[in-house]
Amino acid sequence: MSTEPGMDRDRISANLQAFHTWSPQLAAQLGNHVPQSKLVRNADGDWDVEFRGEFLYGPGGRERSEENARALALAPQSRVNMAPLSSRNVDLITNRFLNRILKRGTEAGLEFLQYPSESKAFHLVSFGLGLGYHIPILLEQVEPISVCIVEPNLDFLYHSLAVMDWSPILERVSQGRQHVTILVSDQPGEIAREVRAHLRYSCPIMVDWTRHHLAYQSPILISAITEFYRDAQLIGMGLGFFHDEMEMVRASYMNLREGEYRIFKQSVFPMPTPVFIVGSGPSLDDDIEVIKACKDRAVIISCGTAARVLMANGIQPDFQMLLENGAAPYRALKAVNDEFGYGDTVLIASNTVDPRVKAMFKNPAFYFRNSLSSYTMFSPGDQHTLDESGPTVTNTGLAAALAMGFRELYLFGVDLGTRTQGRHHSKDSLYRHDDDSKDGMDGAMNFDTVFDQVEVANFGGLAHTEAIMLWTRDALGRAIGRYRPAAEVFNCSDGLAIDNTRPMSSASIKLKSTPETKARDLARARERSLLPATEGHFDERWGRENWPETIKALLDRVQVMLDGCGRDLNKLMLDLCNTLIIEVEGRPSVAQYFVRGTLLMSAMCLAYYVRRVQPPERTEEFWTIVEEEFMDILRVLAIQVDWFFENIEVFESDEELFEQVTEWRYD
Repeated sequence: MSTEPGMDRDRISANLQAFHTWSPQLAAQLGNHVPQSKLVRNADGDWDVEFRGEFLYGPGGRERSEENARALALAPQSRVNMAPLSSRNVDLITNRFLNRILKRGTEAGLEFLQYPSESKAFHLVSFGLGLGYHIPILLEQVEPISVCIVEPNLDFLYHSLAVMDWSPILERVSQGRQHVTILVSDQPGEIAREVRAHLRYSCPIMVDWTRHHLAYQSPILISAITEFYRDAQLIGMGLGFFHDEMEMVRASYMNLREGEYRIFKQSVFPMPTPVFIVGSGPSLDDDIEVIKACKDRAVIISCGTAARVLMANGIQPDFQMLLENGAAPYRALKAVNDEFGYGDTVLIASNTVDPRVKAMFKNPAFYFRNSLSSYTMFSPGDQHTLDESGPTVTNTGLAAALAMGFRELYLFGVDLGTRTQGRHHSKDSLYRHDDDSKDGMDGAMNFDTVFDQVEVANFGGLAHTEAIMLWTRDALGRAIGRYRPAAEVFNCSDGLAIDNTRPMSSASIKLKSTPETKARDLARARERSLLPATEGHFDERWGRENWPETIKALLDRVQVMLDGCGRDLNKLMLDLCNTLIIEVEGRPSVAQYFVRGTLLMSAMCLAYYVRRVQPPERTEEFWTIVEEEFMDILRVLAIQVDWFFENIEVFESDEELFEQVTEWRYD
């Protein structure tokens, strides 16, 4: 690395060593980098970056940079401001905790501010580095546990080695399991996704009041901030619910305990036959005749409620996908079975689906849905899961096709929203629309989701969508990306644009396959990926541990953690996330998955309100309230865990289980 006159060579060397310890790959990149710009002294005697006569900071630039960071310390526009959790998006136990802390707080005369009154936060995100003049100001201001710095221009990171001291930042990783991400990218979408991923990994329950800062004006960074902020609500999604974990363990127990079924296994052998992955979005109606014309030459994968649309139009799917647990998906599939019959269609379903589903199919097969207690409890290995199989059944269909070895995929009815509000699904689906009549139809369902966001559409223009559909889109793009360039995915749906897919009108499809090649690859897929269940697998996995005792032992650890946090909110949240999400010895345990959703959502409620107590000097009083109520959560969870495992075979459906849970007497 070359140095200009007046540079501190010792600082450069120390910084490179710090980077080498933290990330040898990035250190090597910096050591070999040849910058296009120059590091120069300006009239103030401060370092600046000059490129073709243009300067990054200009006269007084360092002072302006530092003052801007100070001035925005409590500005709401420099923070991620999450809406408080409500009864609509938490489970019963968290809702009870939330109601009780707010009731007790207000009865004590406390009020809660719209925004926190202190600058401290868990996460610090700097969009842009420049020469890093603002970084020490932000670190002192925010006292963050997690630090994420993104920089589109590697020159600036290179020049910063001579200007700022990187050691205090990079050494944080070895001090208390804090988290640091440094990303060099000039792609706004990638920046936004990586920042969200950093926050998700570091602590998804402390996104609220995250401090973000724009280091310098840049269209790339402004676009990245906009996209990051738009999708910030996705960061805390999918942590789970205690009672959902109950149901998924119950369903897995009943599905795997007995009966004829097969177990899904990923295949490493690619197959050329094209696959049509069919969702039930409204644009499916425009493409149904193309699918029908190609059904003998393409493998047809039906995702959830798309089964009725296909069968009503004379198309028997080769595979039926099911992700969601519960009685509602069972009733929807049963209605289709009663009307048409599934025949030789092969079911590929999560091990957590309603146990009554498998009786409708001659050839049911289960994959093990990861990131759940039932996965860790029952799965024989990672090769028996599907990457990115949720949050919707469309994700399941795409993931299964790729995992079986298919590499030419076409998406139909994967709209993830709609072009026209009111037409939310295909007219032949089980969903009711304002202009149709499905009264008396078995399995008919209302659609209550509100498409309250607008995003870029697949064939240009805009489409209406919402948060879960955006989560689905991101997961689809990630899943496809892992297989590229070997896999080619064409999006024929007239809904959202999806990363790593190519828009294609169904009229342009020209398949090279034949009925014979389809039959050959279907047989191969069934042979390689749908294996007979191993005798004794269930008994061995179920009997490995005393599950109630392992879960209650974890609850005891959380209680010790709460007692020992010293009412330091950042420390408590870091310890909770490290204990409930990350396991030092390996993957998270059954106990972690079982209780983490409810505990983390309750902790999110705690964090939101404890930082907003008015008057602030009475915060300690509110801490006493939330500590007492959090301890009560631990008590309730321990009681319900014992009750659940004693009664795991009693309930026929999730509805019966939840009826008992809803009527639970906690005191």
